Amino acid sequence: MHLITSGAFVATELQSEFGPVPPAFLPVGNRRLFHHQLALIPEGEAVAMTLPERFRPGPFDLEALQQRGVQLLYLPEHLSLGQAVVYALNLLELEPEESLTLLHGDTLFDQLPEGVDRIGISQVEDNYDWAEYHPESGRISHCDVMIPPSGDLIVNGFFHFSRPRTLVREITIAGGSFIEGLNGYHRSVGLSPVRCSDWYDFGHCHTYYQSKSRMTTQRAFNEMRIEEQVVTKASRKCHKLAAEANWFQSLPGSMKLYSPVLLDAGKAGELFEYRIEYLHLTALNELYVFSRLPAFAWDKVLRACCRFLDKARSHQVESKRTLQNLFQDKTAQRLAQFDAPCDLDEPMIINGEVRPSIRELAALSAQALPKDDGRQNLLHGDLCFSNILYDFRTANIKVIDPRGLDGQDNPSIYGHSFYDIAKLAHSIMGLYDVIVAGYFKATLDGQSLDFSVAENSERNKVSDAFCALMATHFGLTRSQLCAMQVQLFLSMLPLHSDRPDRQLGFIGNAYRLYDQITGAQA
Repeated sequence: MHLITSGAFVATELQSEFGPVPPAFLPVGNRRLFHHQLALIPEGEAVAMTLPERFRPGPFDLEALQQRGVQLLYLPEHLSLGQAVVYALNLLELEPEESLTLLHGDTLFDQLPEGVDRIGISQVEDNYDWAEYHPESGRISHCDVMIPPSGDLIVNGFFHFSRPRTLVREITIAGGSFIEGLNGYHRSVGLSPVRCSDWYDFGHCHTYYQSKSRMTTQRAFNEMRIEEQVVTKASRKCHKLAAEANWFQSLPGSMKLYSPVLLDAGKAGELFEYRIEYLHLTALNELYVFSRLPAFAWDKVLRACCRFLDKARSHQVESKRTLQNLFQDKTAQRLAQFDAPCDLDEPMIINGEVRPSIRELAALSAQALPKDDGRQNLLHGDLCFSNILYDFRTANIKVIDPRGLDGQDNPSIYGHSFYDIAKLAHSIMGLYDVIVAGYFKATLDGQSLDFSVAENSERNKVSDAFCALMATHFGLTRSQLCAMQVQLFLSMLPLHSDRPDRQLGFIGNAYRLYDQITGAQA
């Protein structure tokens, strides 16, 4: 039996950024931590997870856990760790010969240690309230942050017990203390230490960001590494990366507040690379998809995004590029490139209802696009949530991964601000990041598509607040915002040829957004 202990909410410092979630539900690499933890456990082996009594996973998370066969144990929140382990093991009623692998919910490894009656230990430099391991005696003691530890070895959250009932007995004898229960088990049965250098700790705000920086997600066309507070991004697509670097270099002074510091850039053999400072901040896509922040907490985030857009509009230039180039023209070109699983010119049946064809959908939504006001100003070019970092301490945003190219692939830091707004709406109203994270269902049979996406009341409130801000600051209506998103989702279809499931999600979502246009105009 494998038991993941995640029966308490994260510490206050993490709750301020992610809301009240248990540690196994924290975002890591655009997935919840429990996905990474379950990937360490062989298919078919029994798994249980403790959760706080008041916490309920969302339907898509619940389905993922059920599909993996995870038994969820909802525990009273006043229990200590030791009491929670005893409570969980009493609920599980293990067979006498059954062993137990225990993994703390804020802990991850590249692979689980092997062996019987083992305790994972790691070397640390920080002084937190971890449990200290004494190698001479094998004893474990609680770290007092006010007293320097006697060594640098701590217990990292992995355990294997050949006799779980003995563990229950020892914790009970120790009055519910998990640490003293471990010491008692060591005296009765024995626990052999196993050193782990590939340990990631997500239990504290500081260690959470350090661990995330070591688990960098990479795209196929580039290489990214994080070393000594520096992000190095490299690619054989030299023109594209040089344009990104040029965007950072060319920013007006007042706009540099909204970006990491560019350290250097240039050719490195066949690659182009640039280096920027690494910021210990969370991208908005992870907050929007995985956090449980209340809608009012998003008001500050949205206002910070508006400040960036407002200041970007103050840096204007003349340009011949039009909104038609950004939306209708690009959408038509991309649909021509799309190897579609259905007929683009035949009507679709969406969730049982006959709807216009995909090409007709593009034409109809284009009628609701905002009028071109001829304004050209500083443009990020890909202002979706995954490229926006939020600093809770300053209530400010930092933007990364700019496009840096115009419609003709010439280096440029300018364009129409409605495109940045469209990309922002794409994440908020369009739920783009929700779909990319896999929180949707889409099945196609001929021209018939069944589609659903993880909408909820909090995201709807954020969407409404965003629409109100866009109307006040930029004169854009909900219909215009939705029309731009329909164009974006359709234009992205050929770019996701490696994910046919996601392409279906984009098609279904385009119809969902078109319904908001027609609903607003009715």
